[in-house]
Amino acid sequence: MNLNESMLKIDGLDSLSLIKSGAYKDTYHCMYKEKNAILGHYKIQENHFNLNPQREANILIKINDLQLAPETLFFDKNTSIIITSKIEGEHFSHSKQRKRLISRIAKGLFSLHSNDFIGITHTFRDSLIAYNEHLAGKEEENIFIQTIELYDSLSNVYDGYCLCHNDLHPENVLFNNRIQFIDWEYASLNLPYFDLAYAIEHFQMNKSEIGYFISEYSESIQDIDLDTINKYRKLSKYVTLIWLLILDKYYTMSSSETELMASLKIKLNV
Repeated sequence: MNLNESMLKIDGLDSLSLIKSGAYKDTYHCMYKEKNAILGHYKIQENHFNLNPQREANILIKINDLQLAPETLFFDKNTSIIITSKIEGEHFSHSKQRKRLISRIAKGLFSLHSNDFIGITHTFRDSLIAYNEHLAGKEEENIFIQTIELYDSLSNVYDGYCLCHNDLHPENVLFNNRIQFIDWEYASLNLPYFDLAYAIEHFQMNKSEIGYFISEYSESIQDIDLDTINKYRKLSKYVTLIWLLILDKYYTMSSSETELMASLKIKLNV
């Protein structure tokens, strides 16, 4: 059964239009049972990033009450199709209320990290180990070793896994009357400071914004100094580089992705 035949069998699905054909998932706008929705079709046969639509659907159901993410409306394991509610809102990059939005991201992350994660077992370290299967050669092996050693050293000092988004960049954050995070395919158990550091990197926060962001996240981590945050920022750079190395092997990268990969290699001296 091809994809079109699979979609025709979904009761209540209508008005399908492609938004993006991605490396590992095609994304469509649709109407599902008279609701504006987003349909994601995972290309499991081309899955080089250890993604699991069942895991994503379970996580979205788990955190539904937090109102931080789209609602899962439909999931079919056999066709790797997931339908979620469409989130209407403004992207961070289009907003002029930067300080207010940084605060809302911090509070949203604290809410996510404070939620219980009973039933969720997949860790970010599991994903890192899986990524290593796609790395080859001495240079890439050394990058992986430095990444996993840094991750493990931070885990030993700052224990306490929680549910993390793991890919919080401006295009994955929407604002309306509340903050919403989208694209949860990389979500897993992880160290909470990874989400913080990843956001700091990808929202390009300056020093004063970083201090404000951390203080808005929670008073309980006021003792986290910039040196610690910088270690997690370094980790986020390594992880992004590994993602790009894998992307470069199997897909056609954009010019901006190629430039980012080169920049990260220079910054990490690898």
